Amino acid sequence: MKMTRELIVFLVCSTVYRLFSGALLVSLTWTILNQNEGGYLPLALAIFCSFIPAFVTPMMIKRLSTRMNGRQMSSWFLVCLASLSLVAGGCRDITVGLLIANLFVWLIFMLLEASLDMWFTQVQRGMDEATVRRISGATTATSQAALMIGPLLAAGLMPILTGMGFSILLGVSFLLVAAVCYTRNSADVIEAREGSTLAAPAKLPRSLFIAMVLIWPILGAFNFMLPVYVSIHGWALFELGVLDAVFGMGMALIGVLIILSNTGHNLLFFLSGLIALAVAAALVWFLMPDTLVLKALSLLILGMAFGGARVHIRAAIAYRYSEAAVGLCVSRANALATPVLLLILSLQLAVIETAWLIPFLMITLSIALLLQTSATRFVQGQSNTTSVGA
Repeated sequence: MKMTRELIVFLVCSTVYRLFSGALLVSLTWTILNQNEGGYLPLALAIFCSFIPAFVTPMMIKRLSTRMNGRQMSSWFLVCLASLSLVAGGCRDITVGLLIANLFVWLIFMLLEASLDMWFTQVQRGMDEATVRRISGATTATSQAALMIGPLLAAGLMPILTGMGFSILLGVSFLLVAAVCYTRNSADVIEAREGSTLAAPAKLPRSLFIAMVLIWPILGAFNFMLPVYVSIHGWALFELGVLDAVFGMGMALIGVLIILSNTGHNLLFFLSGLIALAVAAALVWFLMPDTLVLKALSLLILGMAFGGARVHIRAAIAYRYSEAAVGLCVSRANALATPVLLLILSLQLAVIETAWLIPFLMITLSIALLLQTSATRFVQGQSNTTSVGA
């Protein structure tokens, strides 16, 4: 019963957090894009600088995990995010201020991703792998549904809540979620401290770790491609919000399908299907006319492929490794993602007219790497499920 309550709290907090983080991201992206009369370099700079904080997240997570568990970390990070929302609102007409605020917002985002994965690992402890995969699908479905609504929330409320109004709404919302997350359960803190003391970095299969590294570059490439495409075609914030939303809807949809099905016994078939979805999405985008409906359909399919890959990665590491090891692996993967993102953004700037293709190719590559991991897992069996190495 305690585990059920904890799972509900986790679902509520992670879902509401992602609802307003999606709104914050779209508002920041659109505001930065419009600071330089449609120039793309400030946006590319903002997206790249967003991932620089990844270099310090492993050290921060390692230190904090000796004092707090994933739930408590998430609470304090949300308080920081509330403050940064207000700072971003105050700097809305200052390009340098926006870029600096964006940098720290992404630092908190990356810390939250690690702390939420730690919390998820704590919630699913003692469950079998099939249940873990379904819970991962449920959290993906609810979180991506929230991320889907977030951009629409920004598109609808920013014209109404002008000035600091929208930023104040975001700040208050993040504070409310932080209050729900917070707990004074000292036993949990002791458990987290002991676990982190004993846990060493988990030795993941190389192909699985590379797929983890690609997650943030994929999102960065997508976050650059989408506003550029919208701007080139003369569309506005509404179209950007819709396209961003349907990408999240695709991830939510695949999460629901995973809940309803049993993908654990057919992983090769499942991952092969994800590759087929990624290829189909690229074909729809490239071959069909440039209408909002067809582009939305393409991104819906692409979101399903990417969401399925993320569920597979999350379930695999959460089932096999400790809470502290998960946080460390996630933060290290995020740190290595930064130079990869620099290369990707440089490539997108060089081929700006076809920048849309990069996220499609990267998602396909990521799933192909997971196929290799799946095959390796079948050969090795379950003997590695508790192995932890340097």
